[in-house]
Amino acid sequence: MTKVLVYPLFSLLILFCVESCFIPHSHYIFTPQSIPAGYQLMKVETVDCDPDTLHLTVEDPSFAVQSNGIIVAVSPVSVATRGRTFSVRAQDKSGTGSEMEVHLVCSAKRQTNKNGQDVLKRTKRHWGPPPLNILENDVGPFPKDMERIVSDSDVDFDVFYTAEGKGVNEFPFGVFSLDKDTGLLRVHKTIDREINPKFILKINALDKITQEKGDEPLFLEIIVDDVNDNNPELEGSLNFSVDEQTANMVVGKVNATDKDDSKTDHVKIKYILKDGLEHFAINPDTGVITTVSNTLDRETKDKHMVTVEIRDLKGAPNGLSNTATATITLNDINDNPPTFRETSFKATTPENKEEEHLILRIPVDDKDLNTTDNWVSKFVITKGNENGYFRIDTDPEINEGLLYVTKPLDYEKTKNIELMISAQNEAELKGTTAQWLSVPVNVAVTDIDEGPEFLAPTVTFTVDENLRNGTIIGTYKAIDPETKSSDGNM
Repeated sequence: MTKVLVYPLFSLLILFCVESCFIPHSHYIFTPQSIPAGYQLMKVETVDCDPDTLHLTVEDPSFAVQSNGIIVAVSPVSVATRGRTFSVRAQDKSGTGSEMEVHLVCSAKRQTNKNGQDVLKRTKRHWGPPPLNILENDVGPFPKDMERIVSDSDVDFDVFYTAEGKGVNEFPFGVFSLDKDTGLLRVHKTIDREINPKFILKINALDKITQEKGDEPLFLEIIVDDVNDNNPELEGSLNFSVDEQTANMVVGKVNATDKDDSKTDHVKIKYILKDGLEHFAINPDTGVITTVSNTLDRETKDKHMVTVEIRDLKGAPNGLSNTATATITLNDINDNPPTFRETSFKATTPENKEEEHLILRIPVDDKDLNTTDNWVSKFVITKGNENGYFRIDTDPEINEGLLYVTKPLDYEKTKNIELMISAQNEAELKGTTAQWLSVPVNVAVTDIDEGPEFLAPTVTFTVDENLRNGTIIGTYKAIDPETKSSDGNM
C-alpha cells in the first residue's frame, strides 16, 4: 500500500496585504522520534511585523525561539506516534498579533528493505493529512513553491506524482501544479478567498515502472487564509423616525455586512456616529441609534441627517470602512396648544332672532402637524353660557372656532353677555408645561323696535246700562319696552 506524506518547506509564501503582524495559522514538521537538545525545528517567518518591537513566544517549555526566529529544543524531547503540538505567538506594537500551531509528526523508524538493508521507513499516520494554508491576494511573482509531497514508497520504489481536482484540472484551472518527479506543489495565480475559500486536491503516487496506484490517495486540503480586502457594507434602509422631545429612545438599527472570513476580526465591525452627537448616539457594537436629549423639536427642524461610519477590525485605525447618511424624521407630539390671534373678541347679535345663526369666527394658530389630532382645535365655552344661548363648533377646513346663537336673546333683559372660550386639541398635551388657553368674547345684543306692549293682556270693565254715547268706562294702558313709559300709549 502506498502512503503519501507532506513535507513542509521552510521557505513560506511571501504574504501581502496583511493589516497587522502575521504568521501562518499552522505548520507541520516531520521530526525524529527523539529530538536532542539544540535541535532546530524551523524558522518562524513573519509578515508585516515591526522587527524592532516583534516578540515571539513558545508555550511549550521544551522549546525556545532564538532572536533570528529559529525554534530550537532546549531539552531532549520524545515525539509519540500520535504527534505533539504547541503554539507560537507573534506580536508587535500593532497589538493585534497572530498565533500558529506547530504540529510535530514522528516521521520514521528503522526497518530493512527487501534486500536486507537498513532504511528509514515512514510510520503510518493515524489521522488525515494536515491541511496547507495559503494567503489570498498574493500578487506573485509566480510560480511559488508551497510544499513538497513525498510518498513512503519513495524509500523503496521510484514513483511519480499526479494531482487532480479543483484548481488543477477543474475550474478554476491552473491554480496549482505538482511536479511529477519531485512532488513539489506550486501555486501559479492569485486566489480570492471570497470565491474559493479552500481547495481539495487528490494526489496519487504511482510506480514509474508498473504505473500502479496506491490504495489510499492523499486528499490534500488547501485552506485560503483571509486578508482584510473587503470593506464592510451597509444594508437595509437608513430612514428612521422617533418622537420629538424624547430622550433615551431607540431611533433604529444600522445593519452592516462584511464578505471577509466570519471567524476573523476582519468582520468585527464598529459603528461610529460622525455628527449629530448633540442629539443622537450609536452603540458601537450593535449599531442601535438612540436619542440623548429631549431638545429635539419637530416644529424647529423635522428631519436630521447624520453620518454613520462602519469600520472593521473592531474599529482599528487601519480597518476598512464605509460611511452613509441616515435620515431621522421627528414624529409630532402635541407639545403646542392652539393660540388665539387676538387677546379678546367682540360679536353682536339682534334680539329676538328665532333661527340659529353664526355671530363670530375665532382664528387660532397651532405649530403641530397639520390635520392631525395634535393640530385640530376643539373649542369649549367655559363661562357665560349657563342659559344655553350659544354653541361653538370648529371649521374643519381652516381650524377656526364658529360661535353660534342657538335661541332668541332679549335686548331689554340682557344687553351684553361675557363669554370665556377655551381652545383645546383633540389630543392631550404632551412633552410641555403649557396649558390650554382661553379668550374673553363680548356678545352685544342689538335692539329691535317692537312697538308698545299692553300692561295686561285682558282687562274687565263694569258698565251701567243706558249710558250716553262718549261716556268713558275705563282706561287700558300700554308700555313701550324700550322706554318703559306709557305716555301716549293709551
